[in-house]
Amino acid sequence: MQDARVSVLLMTLRFRAPWCRSLKDKRSEVKRVISRLRAAFNVSVVEAGHQDSHTLFDITVAALAFGQAQADSIRESILRLAQRGTEAELYEEEAELL
Repeated sequence: MQDARVSVLLMTLRFRAPWCRSLKDKRSEVKRVISRLRAAFNVSVVEAGHQDSHTLFDITVAALAFGQAQADSIRESILRLAQRGTEAELYEEEAELL
C-alpha cells in the first residue's frame, strides 16, 4: 500500500519588474500574479519579500501534494503560469517539500 501522507510544497518566486516606477505600480503587478495563481490552483499565496522595492518582488506559494511526483507536477504548473501571468522576469525560484 502506498504512503498517502500529505506534504506541503513551499515555493518562493522572485521577480524583477524594471518598468514599475512606484510601489503602487508594483502592487498592481503582484496582485495580478497572486490572483491568477490562487484562481488556477487554489493555493495559498503571499507577497513575501522586497516589500520596499519598486522593481523587485517575491511571492511565496504553499500547496498540498500527495508525494514527490505530484509536487513536481504542481511546481512545474505553477512556474509556467507565473511566467505567463506577468511581464515581470522570474529570475529565481526555490522549492522544498515539507
